[in-house]
Amino acid sequence: MTGAVSGWFETDRVRLGDLVRWRGVLWEVSAFKGRQITLRPQSGDQAPVDTLWREVENAPDFAVLDQDGQATARKQLPALGELLETLTSEEREKALWWHGHMKELQTGLRPGCTTARPGYAPDTTTFKQRCQTKSAELAAAGFEFSWRALDDRRRAWKEAGENPLVLLHDGRKNRTPDPGGRTDKRVIALMHEVTARHARASGGRVTRVYEDVETLIHERFGRELKDPREAERLLLPRSTFYTRMRELGLTESLKQTTRRRGRRASKPSRPYTPSVALRPGQLVQIDTSPLKVKVIGDDGRAISAELTAAIDVASRSCMALMIVPAVTGEGQPGRRIGGRATKAFDLVLLLAQCFAPLSMRPGWDPLTAARDSALPYDQLCAADARFAEAIAARPVIHPRTIVIDQGSPYLSDHFKMVCSFLGISIEYARKDTPTDKPLAEAFFHGIGDTFSQFLPGWTGRSFEQRGYGIERQRLFSINQVQAAAEEWVALDYQQQPHEGLRSPLYPGMVLSPNQMYDQLVAGYGYRPRQLTAEDNRKLLVPAWVTVTDKGIQIENRTYRSLDGRLRELEGLPSGLARKNGRWEARYYPYYPDVAWLYDHRMGGQWIPVEFLYRHLLADLPWTHYDWQAAAEELALNEGHRVDEVAIALAVKRRHRRTRRGPTARQAAEPRLPFRGVIRLETGDGESADAPTAPLDPDTVPAAPSLPVPGRDLGDDRYALPALAPADSEPDPPPTGTVPPA
Repeated sequence: MTGAVSGWFETDRVRLGDLVRWRGVLWEVSAFKGRQITLRPQSGDQAPVDTLWREVENAPDFAVLDQDGQATARKQLPALGELLETLTSEEREKALWWHGHMKELQTGLRPGCTTARPGYAPDTTTFKQRCQTKSAELAAAGFEFSWRALDDRRRAWKEAGENPLVLLHDGRKNRTPDPGGRTDKRVIALMHEVTARHARASGGRVTRVYEDVETLIHERFGRELKDPREAERLLLPRSTFYTRMRELGLTESLKQTTRRRGRRASKPSRPYTPSVALRPGQLVQIDTSPLKVKVIGDDGRAISAELTAAIDVASRSCMALMIVPAVTGEGQPGRRIGGRATKAFDLVLLLAQCFAPLSMRPGWDPLTAARDSALPYDQLCAADARFAEAIAARPVIHPRTIVIDQGSPYLSDHFKMVCSFLGISIEYARKDTPTDKPLAEAFFHGIGDTFSQFLPGWTGRSFEQRGYGIERQRLFSINQVQAAAEEWVALDYQQQPHEGLRSPLYPGMVLSPNQMYDQLVAGYGYRPRQLTAEDNRKLLVPAWVTVTDKGIQIENRTYRSLDGRLRELEGLPSGLARKNGRWEARYYPYYPDVAWLYDHRMGGQWIPVEFLYRHLLADLPWTHYDWQAAAEELALNEGHRVDEVAIALAVKRRHRRTRRGPTARQAAEPRLPFRGVIRLETGDGESADAPTAPLDPDTVPAAPSLPVPGRDLGDDRYALPALAPADSEPDPPPTGTVPPA
């Protein structure tokens, strides 16, 4: 074993593992402890010896032996005079001056001296104490050097064979100058603060930052400004302020786009605090981001999509992912029809995926199978019978603590209730701080490089990189993209080595997420938790209802029991005072034709109920969101609340319309461009400012009135007869009018 000698002293004669001869015995150098050296005998009749290195080196028979047992020659340092021949008198004097200081640090004695000065005796001081004493001594002489800087210079001097030429150059001169210069650090902090404050505002010039910084200086340091010297340090001239802003890179930051400025301001101050977890599921990061891939929507048109992923911090595994359509609704603000994005129930489905293995689908690559992956397949099959089926190579990790942002779906009561039911703790990330979920952000970046950009409909990372004719490509549906993403996770992501994953036993080995899971699960174990049908009902969207003779109402839909058990609860209160006597019901937004009512009496039981007009939507894949869009559309067109039959028929019409897509006439209709709110007459006709002749009321003919019944106006008294001259016959009704009912 060889290596550099450690301790407060160093020597170029022996190293750890060398063979030496001392007192007629062969020894191996095994350790250095302070001023002592540990020697281990080569023969078994003696014990290891701890002695002073000075006694070993000054022994008459001491010698360092090579592998053949022959004594090696003592290393000869170059003569000091030969090294200084090419220097000038000033450089020679400086080199000898530094050489004396380094000798004193190394041995405790100045060259030519036999006794150590106070603070440098090697028997009573450590090397760090001597460096600190030397630093104070040089500071008194006008040379500012920390004790660590002196240690670095001594190491360089020693590695060069005690060559004083390396001491002529001050390494500090090569350092990058401080961008803040001599400006007060408080002013520098205010520059960063004001620049971050304007990060999400409209772009401006550095002049606005100067005025805001000057205002903050007067507000926060008004007492210091009474001192002229402090005022001179804090109140910078404009030219100096602009120079500092340019040196700090803040001027260029102001010229960037709002998105880049906001992203830069969201970064926390260094050093960054990494997320640490020691067992699978201990800490999970969940986030939602645009997929940046156009897909085919339900109406046959190209729409956007959103991706939500759950990333395990300990193993970097993608525990689950969910892709949903992202459609902007049409209509008035607050009453938009057809809007769709990630909902709270989508996040619940994401958590449900974490408790079940990923089944392989027909057509997937055989390499995606868990049987042939790095997962501990035999141990998992023994613990969970579900792994005996065709399972993909994605581990089952139960989340214990999740880190989420403060978006509206994550703040919903339903999502919090499900997390409480599954035993999951919630930690909220700070607003506009994506670095609180760095692994999820890195996953979105990686899925764009290795998956999304190879799909048809890839829109690029920004609008500047978007290609032409994206919507005219042969796009995939949401279900197809979801299946392809899950196959990519099992085939590529989970089996690709990750630079952030290192083996606990072999730190130099880079592991994949599946291999890291194999290492961690061996120490912490795996306990399956299979969600039963009753557990899954508790994950559904809750609704508090009243039981009547007609059934129960959930989102303007009437449900009746299939077996008649609902009749026992007609008119009865639930006894829950906090819910005003209403009963708990659950429904599946993606399959709303059946719901469940929970009877908490006598141990609790679930009563299945069926949508009353389910037969009108038979064999139709309708959802709760289709029902909402159809109800809003009818409410806007009719002007009043419509019944369930009309909504069900509207849902059927919407699905027929989406299956057909836009008609040829709708696709061929010209789209009028926006040409302003009003039209200004600029032709060759009369000017708008020219005076007009006065209007004669007798020359204006009377307009015929339409035969509108008074009841359509809300009151019979508003049904006035048509105005006509007394000596003329009444005008006939216009052609095409509808006679009154």
